[in-house]
Amino acid sequence: MDRLAAMEVFVRVVETGSFSAAARHLRVGQPAVSKTVAQLEERLGARLLLRSTRGLMPTEAGQNFYERAKRAIEEADEAELAARGASASLTGELRISAAVTFSRLHIVPRLPAFLAEHPALRVTLVLDDQNIDLVQSGIDVALRMGSLEDSGLTARKVAQSPRKVVGTPAYFERHGEPKIPAELSAHDAIVYDVLGGGTAWTFTKGSTETSVVADGRLRITAAEGVREAVLA
Repeated sequence: MDRLAAMEVFVRVVETGSFSAAARHLRVGQPAVSKTVAQLEERLGARLLLRSTRGLMPTEAGQNFYERAKRAIEEADEAELAARGASASLTGELRISAAVTFSRLHIVPRLPAFLAEHPALRVTLVLDDQNIDLVQSGIDVALRMGSLEDSGLTARKVAQSPRKVVGTPAYFERHGEPKIPAELSAHDAIVYDVLGGGTAWTFTKGSTETSVVADGRLRITAAEGVREAVLA
């Protein structure tokens, strides 16, 4: 297998979180995927993946390699498109689904330039923090945070979006500031409740994961509401 193909295998493993899911996406056998990753690790002289409770996770070296490999694949794809003359303007209607805050920060500011580049294209941006049924809603492209729940869909990881636990100085003055994740269970958290996702918060430090139950009396289904509630 050539270097670019091996990079694509590794990228798919990182994005899907398992050898089997990557194999299904690439339409190859799982042993071939495992062998390719092992050969990559041997050639690079570095451990690229670690097993965790959430599946396969990249090591620091693996994350660096993933980001560079992803860029190399994207540049190769762009080179092929340019060679084929596939720079023609898009036409028709494009329905995009994304969360409210993410859209405000990252999608809406880019839409004017995108529409100017494709004057025959109509865009409908469906804003919802909940994971709506994409087929029933007629969605063409959806931007989601988290793992792919519907195996009938094709997903591609475009970026990382780490979450942070925050509080105001006034809250910490009244209730004390937690120093370790385990202390969060004693606090009245404001829970970002997407599809009843539960109250288990997972913290990652290197290859170690710690999950704590951070329950609270206030649950909000939109990130904008969580922010305003924290600042209130």
